[in-house]
Order: sequence, then structure tokens, then C-alpha cells
Amino acid sequence: TSSSTSYTSQDPPPRSELWWDRIPSIKIVRPPKGPFSPQVDERCFTYCSQSITGRIHGHDPWCRTMCVRKVFLHEVTRILSRHQTETLHKQPGKPPRREVTEVIEAAPVNHPLPPEGQRYSGWLQAMFDATFGGLVAQGEDSSPGAVQPETKYWKEGWYIWWSRSRWAAQERMDLMRRSLENQTEWQQLKERRNEEWERGGSYDEHRLNEDVRVLGDHGNAPPFPDVSHESILLPLPDTFPLGQQIRNVLAPTWKVLGVVRESIASGAQKELALRIYEKALTDEPIKLLRVVCSMIWENMGFKDDDEPKS
Repeated sequence: TSSSTSYTSQDPPPRSELWWDRIPSIKIVRPPKGPFSPQVDERCFTYCSQSITGRIHGHDPWCRTMCVRKVFLHEVTRILSRHQTETLHKQPGKPPRREVTEVIEAAPVNHPLPPEGQRYSGWLQAMFDATFGGLVAQGEDSSPGAVQPETKYWKEGWYIWWSRSRWAAQERMDLMRRSLENQTEWQQLKERRNEEWERGGSYDEHRLNEDVRVLGDHGNAPPFPDVSHESILLPLPDTFPLGQQIRNVLAPTWKVLGVVRESIASGAQKELALRIYEKALTDEPIKLLRVVCSMIWENMGFKDDDEPKS
């Protein structure tokens, strides 16, 4: 027998379309979390301009770039084990309730910050460095008695990155496709290539071309020129002091609004409005107005002529 549609015995038979398949439905989609989350973790804004003479002489364009980066917990931790525990809660008169809890054991992963993140100890030092890189960067003092600062690592939270180098901006865009681990490997590769170049240029040029393609002739320059002094990377605090000050100033306002809300809910405001309305219908407001007007008249020096003269 021949048929217009055929299928093998392993495949399920085709299902005919039902009338409720045409009814629009609502689907609730929960995006995944962790490394598979589609949530945005970095945004960058770049502005560049070039002049006529700068283009003729081949000067770099004037560029400013700012990036805001959110580092999530899964980027700075490594899961060691994951298991579930069951707890049975018994209550008198009720059936036992079983509670399943997922226990995750994790260890921190130390990914060092790039050189621009190692330079400043905080916002205060960065703001007072008027020359923006004019001071000696942390870690560059190689005198015998100098105390080397501790290496800073990526932590969960917000970071801001700012640069005035177009080379650093281009590299930053490329690093947006790399994880923190890959960024660390990239920084180590640059340092290794530069060390090979300092020893007399004995680096593998073929391997270098595979790692990165450099456009243009930069003369006698290292394979990866250090442009970190043109950039800055600082962590953003979780809470700003200005926000706490605003909350302290507005604290009495919230308290007053709470008292007003309670008085409206209890009916005190309605009772006061009714008493004012009932009082306005009597002759007491007119009497009060007459007394006030007569007192004002007397205070202005005007008195009745009927008073006896001495």
C-alpha cells in the first residue's frame, strides 16, 4: 500500500492539528543563571575625534572610553562539590514535611587585576593624582628598601574602567569576549612576549603573528607596548555615602508621612474634617472674626469717640 506520508517504525506517528493548538498561549521563560545567563555584565562608551592635521601627520585620534563592568560570583569562585540534603520536619497534628536543601561548596579563584587596576589603592589616590599617571605607579618602585604592595584580585561587584588610549580601547573591546581567566592568560602572554623582546628580540615571530595581528609599522617597539598608564580601573563601592546622607535628611519626612497615613487609616482626619465643617455652620466664626477685627482696630490707635474726655 502507498501513502502520501510515510514514517519509520521508530518515529512516532504524526499528530493531526487540534483546534486548541491555534489558541494563543502564554509561555513563562526563566533565563538561565551563572555562566549561561544572557544578562549584560559590561557596557562601554567610546568617543573619538580626529583633526585634519592629525590625519595628515598620522597622529592617533583623541579618544576617551569608559566601561562599567559587573563581576558576578561565578566568575571569582570555583564549585568544588554540590549535593542535596533532606530534612524531615515533624509537627504534632500535621503530616511530616520534607525539606530539600542544595549545598554548594565553593572556593575563591584569584584572578589578578590588570596593571591599571594595580596602580591606585583607591578612589582618593586616583582623584588626587592630577597628572593622571604622573605619580609613581604602585609596584614600579624597585629600590632595595621599597615595600611591594599586595596584588589586587577581581572580586564580586561593580568596576569602572576609563582610558584615553585608543589602543587600550581596542584591546578592551577584544577582552569583552574573554573570561577573567582568559584575560589573565592574555596579560601573561603579553608580559612573556615583552620579556623575550627585551632579551634581544628572541621571540617567535610566527607565534606572535598567530596571537595578535599588529597593523602598521611601530618601529623599535615591544610587541605589546604598555598603555596601562593611560587607563584606570577602580571598584565601585556597594553603597555611596551620599545616599546615606540623603536617607538621614529625609528620615523625619518619612516619619511625618507615616503619622499622617496612620491618622487617615484610623479615621482621625475624617473626624477633624467633620468637626471643622460643623463649626463653620455656626455663628462662632463670625463672632471670632469680629473680635479679631476690633482688636486690630484698637491696636492701630483708633478708639470709639464715646469715651469721656478729661
